[in-house]
Amino acid sequence: MSNIIITGSSRGIGAAIAKEWCYRNKENLYYPISRWSDFDITNFKKFKEFIKNFDNFNKEDEKYYPIALVNNAGIAKQGSIFETSIESINKQFNVNFNAIVNTTKEYTKFCINKKIEGKIINIASTAGLGARPGRAIYAATKAALINFSLSMSEELKPYSIKIYIICPGAVNTDMRHELEPDDDFKNMLQAHEVGKFICNLIESDNFLNGQILEVKK
Repeated sequence: MSNIIITGSSRGIGAAIAKEWCYRNKENLYYPISRWSDFDITNFKKFKEFIKNFDNFNKEDEKYYPIALVNNAGIAKQGSIFETSIESINKQFNVNFNAIVNTTKEYTKFCINKKIEGKIINIASTAGLGARPGRAIYAATKAALINFSLSMSEELKPYSIKIYIICPGAVNTDMRHELEPDDDFKNMLQAHEVGKFICNLIESDNFLNGQILEVKK
């Protein structure tokens, strides 16, 4: 039995990870942080309280501790810089970057306190590795996440907490349909393929830590 936290678990890659994780072992659990569970990832105080609840677990309930945090929640807005409002910029950074800084901080404090060699999977994007005209702010949030994750992987080495930076290319998800409705969805990377890849990372004892892992066809 192993348990993980998944943000943005209601659809797309997050839902695929949840499905794959539970499929692998019927006793596996995941803690959903999503609109479906009425848990806004930008409610920083609520996430802190959620993590603090594990302090109330007794010895026999330690099996319910999360061994990994999957930071998957994200949003993207299409449009040139001239069409992008300050509100849109702030919202994208709040969901795609600020919230992940918060979840990472709270989860790592939990791992250090409980002496857990946890894993953090930060799902960025290949958009964070290069130019994305029409989605410049989204690309900037993912670039920020990538560099934050690289720095955190070094900071957390003394505690044996690993950071994985996943940069998927185009994936057949609801978000992709909204952004690029004319894409060839049949022949692109599917959400369940990314879900399997991420579950493999969580389950395996590998030597990866801090690398940028591109996942694409």
